[in-house]
Amino acid sequence: MAKDNSFNVVSQVDMQEMDNAVNQVKKEIAQRYDFRGSAASIDLDEKSVKLAAED
Repeated sequence: MAKDNSFNVVSQVDMQEMDNAVNQVKKEIAQRYDFRGSAASIDLDEKSVKLAAED
């Protein structure tokens, strides 16, 4: 019966919204007292988001 039903999931990302979100996170990292002095960072490339942080 599983062969009778199927569906596809398609995700499209609005890169302007993604850029806005990454910039907001960068501001949060810079302003929050619990992240000050840590090596936390986020970077947006064409096809990936890279997160880096301490333990």
